[in-house]
Amino acid sequence: MMTRQSVKMGLLVSGLVVLAAVIGVLAAMHRQEPETAIPGLLWPEPKTLAPFTTVDHENNPFTLADLRGKWSLLFFGFTHCPDICPVTLAVMDKAHHQLDQARDVQFVLVTVDPDRDTSERLEQYLSSFNPEFIGLGGSAEQIAGLTGQIGLPYFRDKTQDEENYLINHGGSLFLIDPLGRMVGIFSAPHDALDIADRFNRIREFIDG
Repeated sequence: MMTRQSVKMGLLVSGLVVLAAVIGVLAAMHRQEPETAIPGLLWPEPKTLAPFTTVDHENNPFTLADLRGKWSLLFFGFTHCPDICPVTLAVMDKAHHQLDQARDVQFVLVTVDPDRDTSERLEQYLSSFNPEFIGLGGSAEQIAGLTGQIGLPYFRDKTQDEENYLINHGGSLFLIDPLGRMVGIFSAPHDALDIADRFNRIREFIDG
């Protein structure tokens, strides 16, 4: 038969177990807060990019090494795009000005229409938005070497003729950290202040 003292001891132990469980849950929530509080953050499993080769708007090779050591915001589009691309690039320009003090940030347009978007075409197109933006092209195989890693779907609109066709693609921005890891995805629609804010928060979180 249990004594009053043993009952009290049992209740005390049970209470301590419950308290420890609550503390554990709260601690776990606290540890997860930086991850879940930043929309688009890919953590704790960012995707490390494998080596690739493209050609930039100055007709120079652009590889994974050119992403390392800097923060990069990648957008995939094409210069004949009638809507998503010019709107997104205009917002990226505003975000670029918001991050003007961060000299180690680069904004990159990767073409999904390499047949038409030559280096010269990319340079001319980007100059109307921001001359500091980087344009990447090359062969279809080279572009696929990067888009395949990002997981970006795009396809040519078959209803158009051989010259005046469109490319169906998404409007997300992809954030690459200085280690060459994809650490964030910013979905459309975009806002320059929101992009800058999320970038700064992700950078602070990863840099510790």
